[in-house]
Amino acid sequence: REAEEERMGRNNRGGVGVGVGVGGIIGGGGGDVDGAMTEEGMRWQMQIQEDKINEEIMREREEEIRNIHKGMHQVNEIYKDLAHLVDEQQEGVDQIETQMENAKENTATGLKHIEKANESSQSQCIIS
Repeated sequence: REAEEERMGRNNRGGVGVGVGVGGIIGGGGGDVDGAMTEEGMRWQMQIQEDKINEEIMREREEEIRNIHKGMHQVNEIYKDLAHLVDEQQEGVDQIETQMENAKENTATGLKHIEKANESSQSQCIIS
């Protein structure tokens, strides 16, 4: 309580009481008070300004953290979309692979039929 009274300029012990309000310096005493009040008042004003600067820095950091979070969410959505596209395309790639294997087997079977027909007919069959 004594510290609060001293801060508010209500020091009853005969000393100099100095306090800072929103508007600046309040309180005081007699003697060489102007120098002490000015010095103490400047310290309080500097502390208030420093606090304001720190609050602004914290607000900026908080905003940047929100922006980073938003960006990470967007990247996550992009990865999900890409995974979905890959899944859809994989089905098509699998079908193409199956068709290529079938075509290879059919070509090999067709070649065997042609060779067999050529041998059995003893005729001149030209394969081109």
